[in-house]
Amino acid sequence: MSNELYPQSVLLVEDLSLRLGGYTLFEDISFVVDQGEIAIIIGPNGAGKTMLMRTILDLIPAHAGRVTIFGRDHHSLGDTSRRIGYMPQRLDFDRTFPITVYEVMLLRLRKSGFWLHRSRMRDRVREALARVHAERLIDRAIGRLSGGEFQRVLLAYALLDNPELLLLDEPAAGVDITGEDTFYELIHNLKHEENLTVIMVSHDLDVVFKYADQVLCLNRRLLCKGAPHAVLRPEILEQTYGALASSYHHHHEH
Repeated sequence: MSNELYPQSVLLVEDLSLRLGGYTLFEDISFVVDQGEIAIIIGPNGAGKTMLMRTILDLIPAHAGRVTIFGRDHHSLGDTSRRIGYMPQRLDFDRTFPITVYEVMLLRLRKSGFWLHRSRMRDRVREALARVHAERLIDRAIGRLSGGEFQRVLLAYALLDNPELLLLDEPAAGVDITGEDTFYELIHNLKHEENLTVIMVSHDLDVVFKYADQVLCLNRRLLCKGAPHAVLRPEILEQTYGALASSYHHHHEH
């Protein structure tokens, strides 16, 4: 594969493999994500989903393969890295520490090299929170947020640099069912309103069928890639999830 063959590609992954401590976490992964797509990675626990996301972002060095983002090798993105937002599965910190949402976001802006007037900084934080309908939380202590509120703040955190590519690792983790629907609808709307390209990990096949332009079935190898209704057949789900396949497939049918 090459960017000449995929001129609309935002992300190009070629023959990517990762080994740590002599153990293969995933191997021979290749796929393309075009501008404006939502691509959802599914697979059982231990399939390598989070590690794949972190390898794409060059947070973990790959054993083999190549990753190209916006036409540049992910090892040398330079300022292009500002075009990428990342929302990890969890953010570990002391929830009792007395720090507000605004102060957390301010640290993120300064880490990115933004040194605006304080009032302009606050405006920028408020704008990011408004995009996820959470501007009311700006002065709330982080430790007092509900699960759903905290996930919205994490998403706003990922949006602070106005990225064109978002990588979201189980973005609705810790959110109740009603909150999940609202959260994924929010991501869907951001994609359409701002032409964002989104790559995310999810365990919910209903979400995949409703929102994904492309699904990637991962269990250390890439077992399928394509439009959900075209590739998510019972035999593929069985390969992906093993003994758990019937419950996943039944959940979608329901």
